[in-house]
Amino acid sequence: MIGSVAARWLTETDLPPDVFAVVMATGIVSVAADDHRYPRISVPLAVLAAAAFVVLGIGLVLRVLARPHSAAGELTDPDVALCLFTSVAACTVLGVRFDSHGAAVWLLGSLALFGWLVLTPLAIRDVLSRPRTQLRDHAHGAWLLPAVATAGLAITAADLAIRAHASVLLVIAALLWLLALLIYLAVTWLIAWRAVAGPIAADEVTPDSWILMGALAISALAGAHLEAGARAMHVAGYLPWVRPLTIGVWILAGLWIPVLLYAEIWTVERRLGALHYTRVWWSAVFPIGMYAAANSALAVQFQLRSLRTISLVFFWVGFVVWLLVAVGLGQAFVRQRR
Repeated sequence: MIGSVAARWLTETDLPPDVFAVVMATGIVSVAADDHRYPRISVPLAVLAAAAFVVLGIGLVLRVLARPHSAAGELTDPDVALCLFTSVAACTVLGVRFDSHGAAVWLLGSLALFGWLVLTPLAIRDVLSRPRTQLRDHAHGAWLLPAVATAGLAITAADLAIRAHASVLLVIAALLWLLALLIYLAVTWLIAWRAVAGPIAADEVTPDSWILMGALAISALAGAHLEAGARAMHVAGYLPWVRPLTIGVWILAGLWIPVLLYAEIWTVERRLGALHYTRVWWSAVFPIGMYAAANSALAVQFQLRSLRTISLVFFWVGFVVWLLVAVGLGQAFVRQRR
């Protein structure tokens, strides 16, 4: 009885394409908590992220099976196809969190690869079918999710390369990493073009703008995992170019933070209710947590204690923001049920 009710609710609920952002945000804050040895925070968040991933995954499958023609029609919209990459990114974030469980990493990596292979041609089709000016006028932070997902897949491939001692996986990881950076450059160019093409209204600056930083932060984390893989497998040829590129994207990620903070303050001053809960706030939690995780990983690779301190600060900021957004989600759910 309960199972049938739950299945009906999941089928009838209109799950947004970026619904897995809650898993990404919860999972990466759990990773940062684990990095700093806060098991009482990390473990519950990890369980919550895994449970949310399973429930939302079942809900998405049931919705597609119940309304296949509607789902196929929605996938012609770039906003839908690109935002669905949250499902791929969620798999890779959970893979980082459960990296001590080999079977889980392989399973999550396989799911991430499958999702990436399905969504990539759909996203390419949707983007190429529209004029460049139309893409410019609609580009926003969430369009960087394919870059996030591809960098996450590079992390998973690098981790599996170490586990299987397979150099080919390390090569694949490096190629995915470079592809993620190319996607980032292409989408950021569209967003920059939109910014200079005309005045930006306050309601156009949304919390998913933080993905401009988060996509670089996960690329820095991918670089750290690639360097760890190169060291573990004694592939010295990787180190001369992986480290400088990793440092470069890490620096750029940090430079985005004051810009995004200013944009957030500017928006709050000009738009009433800018800080009210909306689903897109989960896309702001993830970059903060990812910046904490990236700094923690780079602190190990570069043996710099100062990065560990930066990571700790951003972990607590990310955790507080996660709590605020989670409370907002709970209140929104209660209002909806009423």
